[in-house]
Amino acid sequence: MIMRMYVSIGTKFKLNERFFEVVEEVEKDIFLAKDLNFGSTQQKFTLTELYSYLEQGSLEFQHNKEKKVAPHSDFADFSMLHVKKQEEAKYRYFAIEPLLQVSDQELKPYVKERCEVLRLQGYKVSERSLYRWLSAFLDSEGDIRSLVDQLHNSGPKEKLIHGEVDLIIAEVMDSLYKRRELANPKKVFYGVVDRINTENQSRRREDKLKPPSLSTIRRRIKDSDSYERDKVRLGHEKARKKYGSARLLQRPTYPLQRVEMDHTKLDLILLDKNNQPLGRPTITTALDKYTGYPLGIYVGYEPPSYTAVMYCLLHAFAPKTYLKERFPSVKNDWIAYGLPDLLVVDRGKEFKSKHLSEACLQLDIQLEHTPARKPWYKGSVERHFRTLNEGLIHQLPGTTFSNVSKKGEYDPEKNAVMMLDNFLEHLHIYIVDIYAQEPRGDRPSPAQMWIRALENGFTPAIPSSKLDWTIALMKLGNGSIQSTGIRKDYLYYQSSDLQDLKIRLGLKGKGNMVKYKYDPSDLSKIYVYDELKMQYIEALCTDQEYSRYLNEYSHRLYLATAKEEEKKYVSIDNIAAARAKTEELLQAHIMNKKERQRLERMSGEGSNKLLNTEKRNKSENQVIEGEVEKISSTPEKAAAKLNRKEHYKAEELNFDVDWDVTYD
Repeated sequence: MIMRMYVSIGTKFKLNERFFEVVEEVEKDIFLAKDLNFGSTQQKFTLTELYSYLEQGSLEFQHNKEKKVAPHSDFADFSMLHVKKQEEAKYRYFAIEPLLQVSDQELKPYVKERCEVLRLQGYKVSERSLYRWLSAFLDSEGDIRSLVDQLHNSGPKEKLIHGEVDLIIAEVMDSLYKRRELANPKKVFYGVVDRINTENQSRRREDKLKPPSLSTIRRRIKDSDSYERDKVRLGHEKARKKYGSARLLQRPTYPLQRVEMDHTKLDLILLDKNNQPLGRPTITTALDKYTGYPLGIYVGYEPPSYTAVMYCLLHAFAPKTYLKERFPSVKNDWIAYGLPDLLVVDRGKEFKSKHLSEACLQLDIQLEHTPARKPWYKGSVERHFRTLNEGLIHQLPGTTFSNVSKKGEYDPEKNAVMMLDNFLEHLHIYIVDIYAQEPRGDRPSPAQMWIRALENGFTPAIPSSKLDWTIALMKLGNGSIQSTGIRKDYLYYQSSDLQDLKIRLGLKGKGNMVKYKYDPSDLSKIYVYDELKMQYIEALCTDQEYSRYLNEYSHRLYLATAKEEEKKYVSIDNIAAARAKTEELLQAHIMNKKERQRLERMSGEGSNKLLNTEKRNKSENQVIEGEVEKISSTPEKAAAKLNRKEHYKAEELNFDVDWDVTYD
């Protein structure tokens, strides 16, 4: 599970190979950090600057429990563990989940009652085990991997929060706030730290109290409604049955507590690069229920798919640091971002995929599916789509309207004038400068509600590095490591680290089967999970010329074309030739709207490309080419290159490609 990070005093991070620790919050969202390599050197950073570096991939936050920051060291990916270990950890989380809202002082009777509830449900567990699992889980700040035996088989690493510290937390909260929904986590945190520092002045070194983390404070003041209390008393399943679907309709009390996501086809015709009508794009939106502020969007031409979900979530999690540079006409900042507690979606295929459920588990996001044929369970995002169409789309040239009587003799294709990048600018102006600034009835505007929450101590949670959330959202795959690398759909992925992993797995008697993750919009590389080191290994496609920025949809179309052209054999050379032929035909012929949409989808045209902020190193292409050349230069690995000329029987290609199907 990816750790959630909040910037505060004590936060450590690595920036361009330098290590820093935040020592002071000079004023709101302005931090003073000391260089850990040169203690006398200090530097100021704004929160926006830190998040901008994070989004560019040049900054990585360090977890407080770690001694140093190492690239990829956090990727003991839960989804890559053996199925039995996953199920074991999920059971332990199920056992302790109702206890997570209970303070340490009140824990004992609830643990006894929880043991009895589990016994009645057919589970055998001791109080001692519950304490041990709870301690490990809280000590890791909510990392489900802490519930896997090999990660804590020596017992709890630390005790639960000291009773005196817990009492100090309660006293500070009581003195500052009467209502928990108004609690300011940062103010409580600093108040507790100050009280503990004062208390420690009169204590011996070995008796000094250890301050809690900001995450611990947040847990203490998190709203605990009747549903949560009944989870402790009755157990998770009985509480769910008692309340039915009421929890899905429960009104949130802070931002990111509940986020709703859905797709809709916009009532608008856009043009392609040749000024030909392309058709109506689909927008995927993640909306914060509490404030009504859109967290993230994705606009593209493919039907609803996991790819669209992935890019929408990537946009939602990240601070929108690209805004001023990419769209200077937008006056305000897009201030909403962060990891949600609860993600509410419908029962569409893309939302029921293993990719989304594994990603949410890895990112500590609870995933809820609305009941069938009950769209009002995510009514906020549905209303947002209606407002978007009425407030923006129906005012633009090329609108199709949603009402036939409004359309009259208006021809949307003849009136279409905008391409995707033009539309995205209009969309950003509307979302940030209009929709987010307008009050809703007697409620403040979404922007005002978000700002008010920030002033009251709310801080959006983010992963520790961009690679954290990027890999977590990628698709899952599995394969075997051969001397030629890993084969996926006639492409080969190879690296020296991959071959080293093969040797190490063999020495452990584990075979050569591995799991990996890949970006469906760029098949030039995959991330192979090293279960021995619990981290990811990057493996590059041995044919970079063909695969770079190639998306999965296009590759499968080229495979189908190659299969049709070569009745007996299929090879990577044939696939490359089929790619050229397919693109040539689509470009040369007078295409209808459906074919133009297909071409846009094959090119990966979508808002993810236009809004990408990741900085590419100037030498990255040379590094990739050098690594691939190194792979192919050794006798043992030259087979990866020679294999391009090796032919395979067409019968090995066991799928037919429907031009309009969504591959997830």
